[in-house]
Amino acid sequence: MQTQPNNALSLTLLAFFLILVSPPRATAARPPGDLLRSSCAKARYPALCVQTLSTNANPTMKPLDMAQTAVKVSLAHARTLSVYLKTLKLPSGLSKRDRVAMSDCVQQVSDSVVELNDTLNELQHLRLGTFQWQMSNAQTWASAALTNGNTCLDGFHAGATANGNLKLDVKRRVTDVAMLTSNALYLINRLSDSSSNSKKPRVDFKN
Repeated sequence: MQTQPNNALSLTLLAFFLILVSPPRATAARPPGDLLRSSCAKARYPALCVQTLSTNANPTMKPLDMAQTAVKVSLAHARTLSVYLKTLKLPSGLSKRDRVAMSDCVQQVSDSVVELNDTLNELQHLRLGTFQWQMSNAQTWASAALTNGNTCLDGFHAGATANGNLKLDVKRRVTDVAMLTSNALYLINRLSDSSSNSKKPRVDFKN
């Protein structure tokens, strides 16, 4: 008489077979490069956005981490620019209009440093009960910092006739900070939007 197949053994073999033919599960975290590209895709300067964040990329990087990193980089560049402008020796033959434009730019960049520092401080101390208010503050300050940079550039476009090399150097440095600040503001807005569209803000709050 033939023996019946062992039911337990049959089930084990079936389970093993299903494991072999089933498609692998997706990993919980995407590769850092993929995450950054998707996060920066709609920024005004996407390539710069990816480059700015790439040095701090990791599989668990969250929208808040990216926003903070972008603000930190923008703040660091703004501080460097502020020191440069304050210590810049203007040519003796510079016109009054040019000197006014440079003086205004020094003040505007200095204000941007304060505003970006306030932005970063707010993002680093988010609280559940005041989250939307704090995010609004961060957006306002980052936007003001961006406006200051653009106003500085407009001062040169509006008729300043500074020494050619000096004008190009200042514009290049100010544009660099403005581009970084624009991307930082985009990531802040993205964080705010993603949190507003979810039941709970997607950040880790301080106690």
